[in-house]
Parts: sequence; structure tokens; C-alpha cells
Amino acid sequence: MSLGLHRGDGPLDSTGELDMTKKNTSPTLVQLKLDVINHHKGSDNEYLRTQIAKDACYTSFNSIEWKGEQMSIVKNDMAELAPAKGSEVVDIRIEKKARLYLSMEREMDELTERHNADLEVYTIVTQGEVWQHKPKRTFTSDGLGLDTEIKRILAS
Repeated sequence: MSLGLHRGDGPLDSTGELDMTKKNTSPTLVQLKLDVINHHKGSDNEYLRTQIAKDACYTSFNSIEWKGEQMSIVKNDMAELAPAKGSEVVDIRIEKKARLYLSMEREMDELTERHNADLEVYTIVTQGEVWQHKPKRTFTSDGLGLDTEIKRILAS
């Protein structure tokens, strides 16, 4: 799934990656997220803490992607209406879309701050590891070769 935005447009940097430098992360937000994760104390919960931090990164990343796609749709709608600008009905529709887009930009700032906090927390919880988005697998697994064996058995 792609953000649907172009480089230099919205939360993408010049390389096409998410630009997380647009807004500083609140130290309070980081501490609150750490407090929730560290509620699960002890060495036997180390894996759990890591997974909670990883899940938060994954979720906040997906929220940014989703919002980016929605922003792209609104922006495209505005571009389609632009040639008919000057008509009262079209002007009102463009104005509504523009107001919606501006509110989405503010929401994107908040989502970006949230993701930045999640990234920072993940790095702290994992003692220096940096979270990386991993796209969904595009191949199917044959398990332990069982699919091939099941087909062979059923064919005989």
C-alpha cells in the first residue's frame, strides 16, 4: 500500500520515504508510551515489551499511510474540480475539499508525532535497534514442505 503522495508532497522526503522530521516528538508522549510498556516488568516479559513497541510502530506507520491515501484522494478531487472554478457550486465544493485537506494536514502532523514517539520507544525498549517497516510477504510458504507432500499423497 502506498501513500499516494509524491516526493516533497506531504510526509514523504526527497527519497520517497516517510519524513519524520517535520515535527518534534513530545518527550511526555514518549515517556507515557514507555510507562505503559514498562508496566510489564521482569525479564520474562522482555519479549512482550518488544512486541508491544513493535506493534505500536506498525500501527502508527499504517495510520500515516492511510491518512496519506485519503489526502491524495481529496487532492485529486480538487484537481478535477479546478478547471470548472468560477462556478458557484464548484467553488463551494473546492472550498469544502480545501478545508477538509487542511484538517487532514493537521491530523497528519499528529500521526507523525505519534509515529516518531513509537519509533523512539522501540529504540529504547530494544536497546538501540531501529524499527523498519517490512512490507507484507508476496510469496506463499510451503511450510515445511508439507504442501508438496500433501499434493503427492492425494494424487496417488
